[in-house]
Amino acid sequence: MTAGGTALPVNLNPPASKVGCKTQSGDTGGGIGLRLDVRFSCFAEHGAFGVAMQLPTLLFAAAAPVSTIAGLYQAHQMEVGAALELKVDGHFRYQLDYGAVSEHAEGDWSFDGKAVRLTTRPAPQPSSFELVRDDPAPAGELAISIEPPGFGEGYRLDAIGTDGVTGEKGRVTSDEQGRVGAGGHKLSAIDPLVPVYGVVGGHFPLSADRGHRLLLRFHANDLGTAAFDGEPLSLTDGGLVLNRYDSEIRFIRVRP
Repeated sequence: MTAGGTALPVNLNPPASKVGCKTQSGDTGGGIGLRLDVRFSCFAEHGAFGVAMQLPTLLFAAAAPVSTIAGLYQAHQMEVGAALELKVDGHFRYQLDYGAVSEHAEGDWSFDGKAVRLTTRPAPQPSSFELVRDDPAPAGELAISIEPPGFGEGYRLDAIGTDGVTGEKGRVTSDEQGRVGAGGHKLSAIDPLVPVYGVVGGHFPLSADRGHRLLLRFHANDLGTAAFDGEPLSLTDGGLVLNRYDSEIRFIRVRP
């Protein structure tokens, strides 16, 4: 759901390659059947993001006033399509297509002299997993399946497991039959991760005296809307830098 209230279908399949600021969505098959068709043309007209053929290099002072920070920004990196619009009235719009990730957001922004901070409004409803059934299994066994349509046949679900003895957390993955291998650890809880975006989508305690066969239902909700809450973008000589998905997304200001 966008901030304007328009429901968008969502696709968990990796999008096809990007050229500049334009994206072309694709389908590799076996997906959840949801689709996020964000038409990212960099908003060339009507107050939307615009494609600039010549990008000036802008140098910012560390204590630059808000009026010099507001404007349209674009990222020009390999395999990245991204744009950020900071309006003078304190509203922002954001779009990122990076690998399999496609996300957007809008809301409020502020500047403290060193960093721009983004807060999505209204706050999106996160994707989540719901426990449908917990069937018994032999002690020490854990299997997870997703209620249809699921994520495609043979999908391997990633999760964070909690060691029942030490309390330490580690990443585990199910096999094609849904069995979760914990490397000999006895898990006291399992937190499944939302595909592609890698955020925790639920928390399910596990018993020490029996195994579990968990059937989960996935709720996409506002999948694809970035849940920024004071998200910082550091101010550099070249523009703004957003650290996201273990990468630096570098935004260059292309017009006020």
